[in-house]
Amino acid sequence: MYRRHDIARKKVKVMPKVTIIIPVYNVEKYLERCLDSILNQTFNDYEVICVNDCSPDNSAEILNEYAKKYEHIRILSNDKNLGLGRTREKGIKEARSEYIMFIDSDDYVSPDYIETYYNEMENDSNLDAVIGGYIRDVDGKKKKYIPIDSVWSSVTYTIACAKMYRKDFITENKLTFTDVRMGEDIFFSLSTFYCGMKYKIINYSGYYYYFNRKSITGSMNYSKNHEMFISDIFDRFMEKYDISLLDENRYRIIEYDYIANMVNALVVYGRGAGITRMREKREFVLLDLSRKFPDYKNNPYVGIFKPRGQTRKIRLGVGIIMKGSKFGLDRIVLALVSLF
Repeated sequence: MYRRHDIARKKVKVMPKVTIIIPVYNVEKYLERCLDSILNQTFNDYEVICVNDCSPDNSAEILNEYAKKYEHIRILSNDKNLGLGRTREKGIKEARSEYIMFIDSDDYVSPDYIETYYNEMENDSNLDAVIGGYIRDVDGKKKKYIPIDSVWSSVTYTIACAKMYRKDFITENKLTFTDVRMGEDIFFSLSTFYCGMKYKIINYSGYYYYFNRKSITGSMNYSKNHEMFISDIFDRFMEKYDISLLDENRYRIIEYDYIANMVNALVVYGRGAGITRMREKREFVLLDLSRKFPDYKNNPYVGIFKPRGQTRKIRLGVGIIMKGSKFGLDRIVLALVSLF
């Protein structure tokens, strides 16, 4: 647990180097831990923008207490609940820095978190982003994840946190999240890929992703119809960006990303749905896939042992479901998933 700093308020530079954007909603149990971890940084030239998304608990009081004590913490408030994506966008508009980072308010970071990313960005002026790993904290049990140094870590590793972005890249390309209340990071990561983000992947995990069972992600199950969220996100993405303008390889990468997200929706969030409901979900996915990507069966990346640089979990999931569909094996696998 991080201990709160008992230091006087300090004068903040008009143009800090880094802005930390924190959407806040119903996190009074975790907010102090998050803020204390940010105040405990080895890097000092930063500002923190906390955006209160009409939180119904005591989060606002906690924010005001910190803002009174630390001048580099700024508090914004939404007039109505906007959701994670639109709340982050509000923070981006108010950011005064060269670089931007996102931290969720129930998560926390290591003391060298900002400094590590900042040094990497400063060492290469051509970078639009630096991508790192995270440590998953589930009831105190921690497991480290380091992204693979490949293109897939810029597309299917969709988390917006554990990364640093050059603000100009975001603003010049008019990058946004969405008002969809699930999967905002998917839309954002797809947008960065489409706009040709130049990135570096580092062997570092200083972000602690706390699995909050009451969060939107933590409470997801088959009844929330995650596959419909994915469909909606890709509809919006393809309305904003004309993917037919991309070269064949980049087009197929986006196509694969859609498949991977839908397989995840069925296999991870479809557990316990029951055979009949799973059958309906599978049918929805196949119809939606054919509508968005008519030539998906010829995607060169789909397979159990490919693509190179993709995680084993995603390769296996996509490969088994998509390749198995030729022989009806996907029905058997999904039926088993639906019973547990």
